Amino acid sequence: MVQSGQFDERYVLSCRVRTGRNIRGLSLPPSCTRAERREVERVVVDALAGLKDDLAGKYYSLTQMTEKEQQQLIDDHFLLYKPVLHFMIATGMTRDWPDARGIWHNNEKTFLVWVNEEDHTRVISMEKGGNMKRVFERFCRGLKEVEHLIQERGWEFMWNEKLGYILTCPSNVGTALRAGVHVKLPLMSKDPRFSKILDNLRLQKRGTGGEDTAVVDDVFDISNLDRLGQSEVQLVQTVIDGINYLIECEKRLEKGQDIKVPPPLKQFK
Repeated sequence: MVQSGQFDERYVLSCRVRTGRNIRGLSLPPSCTRAERREVERVVVDALAGLKDDLAGKYYSLTQMTEKEQQQLIDDHFLLYKPVLHFMIATGMTRDWPDARGIWHNNEKTFLVWVNEEDHTRVISMEKGGNMKRVFERFCRGLKEVEHLIQERGWEFMWNEKLGYILTCPSNVGTALRAGVHVKLPLMSKDPRFSKILDNLRLQKRGTGGEDTAVVDDVFDISNLDRLGQSEVQLVQTVIDGINYLIECEKRLEKGQDIKVPPPLKQFK
């Protein structure tokens, strides 16, 4: 299990771990039929109804939400994107939108499953604050239980011994895991060495609204760059170590002290 997974909450606003899973025997979203997409929804929602205790929750169909409810969930980073990203439209994965799409979340809104977005499912553990260890532990426990419930119903996730889990986007092949935090770095982000430091730490930055979004108030969504070649625990640990390094750099800059570019981490090839 990961070590030192509690961040300084003066800098880290929230933590998240997510992955994707597709169901073997049903086409991936760019090429699935309407019937297959509805079958994905049926299988997944039926399985999720079996979650208990702190994982117990409810499914919300996109076709039954108001525009206001949808936008609020998007703003809260809970809901799948509206079909405006060019690659989603170009590949055909938004056909029949919003038919058979939706979101399931537990009662505490700390464990979520998107249904029929870029993949059949996106499984997410998240919470405000800096406790990445707790977020990752919930992620592992919840994902294992979801897989078990899927298997009980005669289905299984797409997995290949060489490639790992098979997802729609090739960048997610392997673990498909992205562990990220929303972290405020007003001084580090203006340092000309910021991008190089991220590269060497095998991290990537995004806006807090996700891919292709702008940074607001110096808050970045920073996550692991790699998906393939390391275990889920190793990838989360890379994020923990890297974020702690960035926070330490931010603190040094606040004191007017210099920072160093760390040596590059080994990259899987």
